[in-house]
Amino acid sequence: MEGLRIGAPIMQVYHEKSFILPDVSRVLACLYEKDVKFETHTASYRSLLGLQASSHAPVPFYEGPTFLEESREICRYIAEKYENQGYPFLLGKDALERASIEQWLHNEEHAFNPPSRALFFHLAFPLGEGEDDDIDVHTRKLEEVLEVYEQRLSDSEFLVGNKFTLADLVHLPNSHYIKASNKFLYLYDSRKNVRRWWDAISDRSSWKKVLRYMKSVEEKNKQEELKKQQQQQEEAPRTSTDPTRVDSRKQSRTEPRTILVPPADNESSASIVPRTKKPLPGDHLVSTQQIDGVGMPATN
Repeated sequence: MEGLRIGAPIMQVYHEKSFILPDVSRVLACLYEKDVKFETHTASYRSLLGLQASSHAPVPFYEGPTFLEESREICRYIAEKYENQGYPFLLGKDALERASIEQWLHNEEHAFNPPSRALFFHLAFPLGEGEDDDIDVHTRKLEEVLEVYEQRLSDSEFLVGNKFTLADLVHLPNSHYIKASNKFLYLYDSRKNVRRWWDAISDRSSWKKVLRYMKSVEEKNKQEELKKQQQQQEEAPRTSTDPTRVDSRKQSRTEPRTILVPPADNESSASIVPRTKKPLPGDHLVSTQQIDGVGMPATN
């Protein structure tokens, strides 16, 4: 097979070091469906922007000198180039099915994605109570979209006929987070056809591989952060054994102020010291991992 032969160009997929965003997992699912060999690279967010032609796209993607940046376009490219490799029906079996798939891809991007992506960010990066009104609006919009899906799926197993296609695949990432949440679970479970459809598409081996990779990335980042914190604690100077010490500092245009700072080894449930923001990761590529589309070891 072309994508797996020795010497064939290896596709390059970039993602943020600590987290796999939906746009990246969409591309990974397509690569696994087509059994394409690829490499993943982790980088800081600023590095990702530097690799892209614009600051909008979330998935820098290379094959040799070819650069692509939008996840759905990347999936189309993969499905077309590797038409005779891996799962054969991502783009349908004829011109009519291809046209229907394109229609659903457009619907996903412009109707399903905006509200479902908003719910994803609400779950992954909660901002607080002030956003509740906006979330309610997005939830209602998504309910309207899912009602259309419920009706369509009453006539067929998948969105385009009775075979899994790219039209179904692009829905996996956002749906995964919504379905996994207690808050929005009802959006899928209250619609029997949508629930059946989700159970079918999320049970594919390609998506399970993506989930395992996502878990491995998050676990690796947690271990690195824990190790970094332990090193910082070990290197922190111990200047006093008293319960507290006095630190007097001057600020521009202010009077000197005195604050109480607990020692590094003393836990305090009501510290009055302002917390500092966590530094951003360095603006450079961090690691590279080569993955064979045929399979990847599971991580526990």
